[in-house]
Amino acid sequence: MLTPSFELFQDDVFLTIVIKAPFTKVSDTEIFIEDSDFKFYSKPYFLRLNLPGNIVEDGRETANYDADAGTFTIRAPKQTPGQVFEGLDMLTKLLAPRGDRSAKQPTIEVMGEESILPSDALPDEEDIDWSVEQTPFMETSMQVEGHKYGFGCLRSGVFKRLQSELCEVVDLKDPDSVAPEKRRAQRKEEEANKFDDDHYLADLYQDDVVQHLLSFKPTWDPAWKQLSKGGKRKELMTLTEEEKEKMRKLPNKEYLIDSNVLPSVYLSLVDIIFCYMYSFRVTEGEHNVESGWTISKLSATLSWMETFSSLQDVMVTCYRRCLCFPLHRHWSLLEAVREDTCRVLSLGRRQVLKCLLDIQTILTDTEQRYILNDLYINDYCVWIQGIRNEKLESLATALRKINICKTDVDLSLVELEAAAEAVMAEEESIVRKLEKLSMKATPDRDSDDSSEGETDSEEDSEDTDSSDHSTDDQITGTEEEWSTHCDDINTSTSTQTDDSITQTSATNTQIITQSHDTLTETDDTNTQTDDTNR
Repeated sequence: MLTPSFELFQDDVFLTIVIKAPFTKVSDTEIFIEDSDFKFYSKPYFLRLNLPGNIVEDGRETANYDADAGTFTIRAPKQTPGQVFEGLDMLTKLLAPRGDRSAKQPTIEVMGEESILPSDALPDEEDIDWSVEQTPFMETSMQVEGHKYGFGCLRSGVFKRLQSELCEVVDLKDPDSVAPEKRRAQRKEEEANKFDDDHYLADLYQDDVVQHLLSFKPTWDPAWKQLSKGGKRKELMTLTEEEKEKMRKLPNKEYLIDSNVLPSVYLSLVDIIFCYMYSFRVTEGEHNVESGWTISKLSATLSWMETFSSLQDVMVTCYRRCLCFPLHRHWSLLEAVREDTCRVLSLGRRQVLKCLLDIQTILTDTEQRYILNDLYINDYCVWIQGIRNEKLESLATALRKINICKTDVDLSLVELEAAAEAVMAEEESIVRKLEKLSMKATPDRDSDDSSEGETDSEEDSEDTDSSDHSTDDQITGTEEEWSTHCDDINTSTSTQTDDSITQTSATNTQIITQSHDTLTETDDTNTQTDDTNR
């Protein structure tokens, strides 16, 4: 028999069930209604729903078939008009049979309790104080099958049977024979060995990519803002057809969880969601081939079968692993991821379920990691549908109050950053000293250039003085020549007559005048030469 696709809607008076059943014989269709039990049969389809409230068959019910769409639309009146049926989109929970009619053994049995509560009663459990460290479940002795792991510490012996196929799926070697306290010690040792100082400091001081990732807004961010302003979760978060189809394929199980185990189930959920949020943010919502590795590697629940005792323990472990293994290792990025986790929890079980279904798809598409769906994710997808939103809201509130310091992760981050700051300060000091030396060297070069200029000027001045001395010598030589010439003339003419003497005197006067004119021209030439040299 096939389980058809279906949806449920409601108003104050009626519950509407839309069933998609194409290629069926309508005349052979049977519908059964009794209190919260609804059954639909139309070969080859069969659907049985365990409703959250009672409906009645009093003549007002109707059923119509749309041949073009291949859908049945069934309207049944509520037994109590105005009653709100919660969880109509939690399809897996609706498909699960009522506990008192189930022929299957409970998936998890409550040990040491006087009464066994049905899964419906789980939301009414006492509130858990998330700030108080819980005593983790400890096995007194190793069971015949091996140590427990998986959702609610239910499974054992899985890795022993499939060791050759699953050796690379988890970091813990031989989980069936390693006790929880030894798993924790081995995990911390591996984290300490994998932490890389250089990688951490590079991301700390070269954080352009990280700053871009911090500005990313997840797809549910608008819904969270509306919720913070008083919006209703049911109206803000809806499931897609693809997600509803995944829910229909989930196994029908009941979960009766021991009160000692229940806190670790919630805490492991926080661990898984945190690591999914990290992958979602660093890929900006576009998952890639590394997403399966990122989620399963960072989650201590999935990679080391870890169980936690407190929210502080969960956050310290998540921060440590996110600083040791992924590509981006930055403290501010982890703070943003924690806020993403808080917001998803605040949005309620629908948003958490959407994340879990996405994780299921990612791990299914990753080689060999499908086993983690069987061990954890599938059970979480079924279990979360029965959890009250108020419980997840209280978990988110407690998570925001957790104060995680760099000293808590025990990776010597404070000392490492202090050493890096000291080295950077020393380098800056050296750079400043080099700059000062460079500034001192610059005036010396200017002084050398000035000295060279003064030397050139002195050489030019010497050339000018030499030229002046040469000109003066020429002038002195000219005067002496003219004086000697005049004496010769006077001597030669002294014996001549007075007329000749008179004529000679006139001639000498003319010659002397010409000599003075020549000297004047020579002085003008010297003056021009001096001006040019200046």
